[in-house]
Amino acid sequence: MRFTLAVSLLFAFHITMSRADCMDYHFRVDCDSVNNRAEIVPYAVWNANVYSAAPQDCTLASGRIIRVKMGLGPVVYPYGMGGADPSKWLSVWVDKAPVLSHTNFGCVDEGPCSLRIVVTTKGLEVCRSGESSELSQPDSSKKPLENCEFTPNEKLSTARDVLEFPSPNEKLRPPAGSLTTLFAKEKQFCSQFQLLSQPRGRPGVGLPNSAKAIEADAYSSYEYAGGYQQYTFDINNDGKKDTVVGLHSRTRYRDGDIYFVYTGNTVPNPAVEKVGSTHSELAYAKSAARILPHYWSDYVGEDEKQLADKDNDDGAYLAKSVAAPWWNSNDKPIFRFRYWYLWPFRYEQSTYFLTWSQEGDKQHWYLVLRPESKYQVTEMCVFQVVQVKY
Repeated sequence: MRFTLAVSLLFAFHITMSRADCMDYHFRVDCDSVNNRAEIVPYAVWNANVYSAAPQDCTLASGRIIRVKMGLGPVVYPYGMGGADPSKWLSVWVDKAPVLSHTNFGCVDEGPCSLRIVVTTKGLEVCRSGESSELSQPDSSKKPLENCEFTPNEKLSTARDVLEFPSPNEKLRPPAGSLTTLFAKEKQFCSQFQLLSQPRGRPGVGLPNSAKAIEADAYSSYEYAGGYQQYTFDINNDGKKDTVVGLHSRTRYRDGDIYFVYTGNTVPNPAVEKVGSTHSELAYAKSAARILPHYWSDYVGEDEKQLADKDNDDGAYLAKSVAAPWWNSNDKPIFRFRYWYLWPFRYEQSTYFLTWSQEGDKQHWYLVLRPESKYQVTEMCVFQVVQVKY
């Protein structure tokens, strides 16, 4: 069974997006090789899919080589006013050395944005534009004021970016956009997860063909965005079915999943015997035998107690089987519970969770976890969608 995770969640919780105009972004490199000048300008365009992460190169008559890439941050919260507008930046290399990295810019309306970059044989000029400070009515015939800063060659970096421009004998990072397996406890099992591309959206990971997503028995609204779902399945692989209430919160404060588990030895609070009889997550938390993923962080229940007693849900899970990939030592696999999605499925008589994060700098990580009989968890697969180098 293959499906696109983000789309499935939208259908599952009846979340609808209002149709509206959308703005997309691209950039142009005016490569005047004869005059040894390259001008780089980002642009905004309404209702057109123009963005590309592919680099643009320019070689001047002097031999100077310029590379430019545009990046767009993820749409972390695709709801609410302005929630779907991503961060935007440009990165520039001159003669294989990074001279601008993640230089942010803004776009007010269609047309040129607030950034202009010029590279010549003498150095680098970065210009930013803003609205006129005059108190009179704006004059559309006037161009926005520009503030420019020039950096001469002697102050620019000359160290080659070994990841962007590797030598033949240097290690190559995996291709950007590819699904890379960083850990596989069982290679045959992990090899069945494939990358699914979504038009104009973040990639997803598809389940193995013989896997089956666990369906809910009942659905109830949440007092905020999202909803509760009640399930009946063996959540900890002990051979016994459990009653499980999943809180799938979809708010800016908490965009993640929590599972309250009620075992045969648990007597639920009367308020939560039937999903929908209460909107209080604290009521579900106080009467649950286990709370996932919170129990996975310490195995002594402290995070569970914090959630039930103090409504503190800001714990985190740190992957044990891998560290940051060699090509980015800052990209550590730690995931805050508030923004962690957990999607349960069955495969060959066992329960697993496919997990991913809504944190902007973690959305390219995917973990497959298998809960154990004592509610500990085994990391089965760790995947990463390799990011573009900026």
